[in-house]
Amino acid sequence: MAFREKSAWVAAGITLVVWGYYFGLFWIEVAAGHIDDNLLRRFVVCMGITLVLMIGLNLASGVMTKKNMDMPPDELERQIEANADRFGFHLLELLVPIGLIAGLLATGTIRTSFPDDPAGAVAVIFANGVLMTFIITEVVRSIIHIVSYRMTA
Repeated sequence: MAFREKSAWVAAGITLVVWGYYFGLFWIEVAAGHIDDNLLRRFVVCMGITLVLMIGLNLASGVMTKKNMDMPPDELERQIEANADRFGFHLLELLVPIGLIAGLLATGTIRTSFPDDPAGAVAVIFANGVLMTFIITEVVRSIIHIVSYRMTA
């Protein structure tokens, strides 16, 4: 298995687990009508876990394959990367406007659901919606990497 494929597996797995947990709790709280005061702390912890695990597992997989991680990609790897980037960019172009329009349509509902701080709730939900869009795009991009490598194997 190529180092870049292992890296895509690491990125997809960690992102799904860590950010799935974060967004699962977040949307449960939103549905219950209460956004936890520790949301920023949870975000920072999830970001830290993601960074530590991705760096550590990528270093470990690089050492285990005994290949130079700084080796430039070959033509196939560049093509796989370009295809995944292109699809990810188009997905992001699609999801961001859909998310923003859906958020704008739901602004009234959000304000009535959070009467203590309606503007703050709208801002937090919008920010997490945009973050979730980027996370979904990155997971799909990693999956495209994995599938492309598997199809060429």
